[in-house]
Amino acid sequence: MGAGKKHIVCCNFSPVLAKPALNRRQILQWVRELADTGARPDLVVLPELALSGYLLESLVAECAMTLAEINDFAAELAEAGLPASTEFILGFPLSEGGEIFNAAVALAGGKVRHLHRKLFLPTYGMFDEGRYFTRGTTFNTFAGALGKTAILICEDAWHAELAYAASVAAADAVVVISASPARGETSADDFASTVRWRNRLQTYAESYGQTYVYCNRGGVEDGILFDASSFVLDHEANFTEAVPQSQGSMRYFPRSRSGEHAGFSGNSSRQNDRDMVLRILASL
Repeated sequence: MGAGKKHIVCCNFSPVLAKPALNRRQILQWVRELADTGARPDLVVLPELALSGYLLESLVAECAMTLAEINDFAAELAEAGLPASTEFILGFPLSEGGEIFNAAVALAGGKVRHLHRKLFLPTYGMFDEGRYFTRGTTFNTFAGALGKTAILICEDAWHAELAYAASVAAADAVVVISASPARGETSADDFASTVRWRNRLQTYAESYGQTYVYCNRGGVEDGILFDASSFVLDHEANFTEAVPQSQGSMRYFPRSRSGEHAGFSGNSSRQNDRDMVLRILASL
C-alpha cells in the first residue's frame, strides 16, 4: 500500500429486489459512466447483497449466484472501462456446496480475489437471515488495493471481536458493506442509525490504527428505507472529505500507510497481547 493517497468510490446502489440480471446490467452501466468521467479509482465499493436486494426470503435460492457466475461478472467489470487494477468489493447471495451464504467478494483484473461469507446473521427485529442463509465459519484477509484488507458484512461489524481479529491479522484496511435500515432521528437531522455506524467504526479505526471504509445501500425495499450513507476513516480515525461523484456515489482520498498501525495491536504503547487475550477467553 505504501504512504500516500488512495482513490475510493462508494456507490450506494439501490438494487431491484430479486432481479440479479438487471442489477448486474445497472452496475455495469454505472461503471461505464464512471469510466467516462476519467476516474481511475483504486477501489470501488458497493453494498451488501447489491446483486440481489436484501429482503429475499423465499426467493433467495433463485437469486443465488455460483462462483462461476461471479467470475463471469468479474470479467464483465474488467471490460467496463476502468483501469485493470481497479478493485471492486460488493455483496451477493453465494450458492456453494448446496448452501447459500450472504457473501462479499473482491474482484480485480477480471478475477475473484477474495470471498467473505457473513459470520453473524441477525435474527432479531425485522431481520431473519438465519432462516435463509448459512453462516460463514472463516475470517481471512487478502492483499487488496488498500493493502492487507479484511471485509465485514453489516452485522459482522457490530461484533467487536471481529474488529479485533482484523487488528490481530495486521490488516491495513477494513471494508464494511451493509444493508442497514434507516432508524431514529437526531437533532442534526441525521438518522440515529447512521450516527451509530459512524461512532462505532471510528472507535475501531482509532483503537487499531486502520483505514475503515463503510458503504450502505440506498432506496426503499418493501417499505423499508435505507439511508445511502458512506464514509471513509483514515488510519488515524479522521473522516475523509466526501467528494460527490456521478449518480449519487461519493469519492474519497484517504491518506494511507501500511505496516505501521498506531492502535492496540500495532506499534504503540497500548499494544495488546494476543496470547494473553486468548488465555483469558480460554479460561472463561
